[in-house]
Amino acid sequence: MNSERRISRREALEWLGLGAGAGLASVFASDAGAAGSVLQGRGVASAPVTFPRGAIIRTVLKDVAPETLAGGPTLFHEHLSINLSSTNTPHYTADVAMMVNEARGALRDGIACIVDGGHDDMKRDLEALRRIATESGLPIVASGGYYMQRTYPPEIARKSADQIADDLVNSVAAQRLGAYGEIGQQEGELTADERKVFEAIGKAQARNGVPIFTHNAYTGRRQVQPPIPRDAALRQLDILEKAGANPGNVAIGHVCCLDDPKAEIAIALAKRGVFVGFDRVTLMTMTDADRVVMAMAMAEAGYADHLLLSSDFYSEPALKKNGGPGLSQTATVFGPMLLKAGMSEGMLRRILIDNPRRFLAFVPTL
Repeated sequence: MNSERRISRREALEWLGLGAGAGLASVFASDAGAAGSVLQGRGVASAPVTFPRGAIIRTVLKDVAPETLAGGPTLFHEHLSINLSSTNTPHYTADVAMMVNEARGALRDGIACIVDGGHDDMKRDLEALRRIATESGLPIVASGGYYMQRTYPPEIARKSADQIADDLVNSVAAQRLGAYGEIGQQEGELTADERKVFEAIGKAQARNGVPIFTHNAYTGRRQVQPPIPRDAALRQLDILEKAGANPGNVAIGHVCCLDDPKAEIAIALAKRGVFVGFDRVTLMTMTDADRVVMAMAMAEAGYADHLLLSSDFYSEPALKKNGGPGLSQTATVFGPMLLKAGMSEGMLRRILIDNPRRFLAFVPTL
């Protein structure tokens, strides 16, 4: 497909027509277990994925071998417990029984694992995540860190990057955290405290190997003040790398919300060895048709192995109980669009199943 072609909204809606979501659910859901995805059944298998000796993916209940999650997509950035309300109005995720049912629905759709992108300053309830994982049977990775300036606790201003890094390392051990994320910035330039937190996250990962995923404030074609630097994603990576982070366990997030049809920033990131987060698919900051163009541009340039997909799930109407596609929408809604655009099933499998396992797998050092 010509990566510069603008797919129309009408075409995108046609791709999401009768059977599209259900079709991809059947691709990943199978009675045959971990090795039984229909993608493999059709003879379209990706090259074998290898992991460092001793590598694990840390879920809220136990450490698992990355190989055990080969049977379906791992969604590297969703939200199963969160409350960003300034008035502390209860969020729909406070209904833990309902979220258990939503997680069961994702498991039925073939999802193998979900990473929750919340942490303490986003009012994530770690006990709720444990209950969701236990009662649904869906492996869940919990995250740690700090979100952005407006959510930081007061002590961030007082502490050094090294002191914050100590806290981050300790929290991983104390709370069974499997990632640092989502680590973000407000619109405009990084504040001094945000820069310090990014440095601390990089320092912490250099010590314990825990993967990192970030939040960018890209807003598509919408103009905001102060403006968001086009290279904000690259600047985040600069800080993390300087602090010692391993690019192979870093995902720079929300790159799909940048108006960049040739995927120039995404490709520049991939060339530096990091994963590129298209983690707001199905959200309308940019149309999914535009995101398909960008994803295909990355793939055609040879960087599909650096692409991660997720939806940053936050929309109550999208819950299965409300008739929406649910937590699995990245695979069941966006996935068919990539297939329709000409992506092979083998490549889509690598992106949805292999890439997130490579990103999340680390060898514990502490």
